[in-house]
Amino acid sequence: MVKKGYHLLLIALLVISITFALVGCGEDEVAEDVIKVGAPIPMTGPYASDGEQMQMALEFAIAEQNEKGGLLGRQLVLMPGDVGALEAEKIRAVGERLSGENIDVAITGYANSGVDSRVFGEYDMPYLHANAMTESTEVVAANIEKFGNVFQYCPSEISYGYNTAEVLFDIADELGWEEPNKKVAAIRADYSYNVFASDVFLEIAEEKGYEVVLDDIVQFGIVEWGPILSRIAETEPAYITFWILDPADAARFMTQFVERFGEDGYDGLVYMQFTPNIPEFLDLAGNSAEGLIWSTSVGVVGDDAPEYAERWEAFFGEPPMSTYAYSVRDAFEIWVAAVEKAGCVDCFDEVIANIRATSYQGMSGVYEFNPVDQQALFGDDKIPTLWYQVQGGEHVLTGPAAFKEVGYTVPPWVK
Repeated sequence: MVKKGYHLLLIALLVISITFALVGCGEDEVAEDVIKVGAPIPMTGPYASDGEQMQMALEFAIAEQNEKGGLLGRQLVLMPGDVGALEAEKIRAVGERLSGENIDVAITGYANSGVDSRVFGEYDMPYLHANAMTESTEVVAANIEKFGNVFQYCPSEISYGYNTAEVLFDIADELGWEEPNKKVAAIRADYSYNVFASDVFLEIAEEKGYEVVLDDIVQFGIVEWGPILSRIAETEPAYITFWILDPADAARFMTQFVERFGEDGYDGLVYMQFTPNIPEFLDLAGNSAEGLIWSTSVGVVGDDAPEYAERWEAFFGEPPMSTYAYSVRDAFEIWVAAVEKAGCVDCFDEVIANIRATSYQGMSGVYEFNPVDQQALFGDDKIPTLWYQVQGGEHVLTGPAAFKEVGYTVPPWVK
């Protein structure tokens, strides 16, 4: 994690530089002249490690933009708001506060499902998020005239279901591992992000001839995975799929899975939807994560990413820790380009129209928005779903072929 003192010093210097840039203006003139970037992000709770990277991405973006002379000759400031563990009441409170501050745009990595779309859709400024949730895009599709300022700059969660069903069962050939059976287990949270994706996956898996021998929908916060691990031992599925967003839940599952099966072995693969992407997962899971396979639709593929990472490290003193360090910057640049094309910041209809027409090559892929629900299109030539495996204590990119860095290895529990 970032050294807190160093991080706070950078924020202080950023504020001071903006203050000096505006010296000589009265308070009313300063408030009028500064462009305010709202950031509803999870700064506390289970997703705080992601939220920290989101905030840092915007701090860095604003610092570099201001160093270039600002946006349309005006300086930018960040107005963050903590949505905690994505509770609806916190999202509403943050939305009301930020709108009261007359922000010019709201940008986040994620800030929940349709709740935030409805909250920020009540206002005029553009709102860019990467919730990856159908509940968010359905709000827009149902009433695009009212919620047309809301853009999801990643595909929705159901893309995981289609993609996982397409890719997971082919990994055996690359590993040289023979499936012991055609059985699948699904462990998933009672949360639409996880349920919608896994529903699609299970349906396609059955169509492909796989038997779902375990399908448990659970609440967040499970401490003891023993009962579910016992059912896994009884049914012996070749594929154990895990669809729970909380990184602590995921880490505890892997730790207890390895404790139970690591010595004697288990002939099966473990896959997780997105959650290992949250920075704290590897810290919590440690060596138990070795061999785990996972995928994300918020990845890093752009040619500019390595140079950006070098600038980030020079600014913060450490490399980016999350893909949101990259994708949130992409969202910021999409908005900046839309403002520059419009020639004004608060001409929101023009800025929104420019975002809607975006075709932007970013660090997470090519961004183009579906005109029906304003979510980013997915696919290898748009926003790709990237596959990773934990090898040597690190996430290594294993697919798709266009982006692959290394091949899969047999997990250590497969004897």
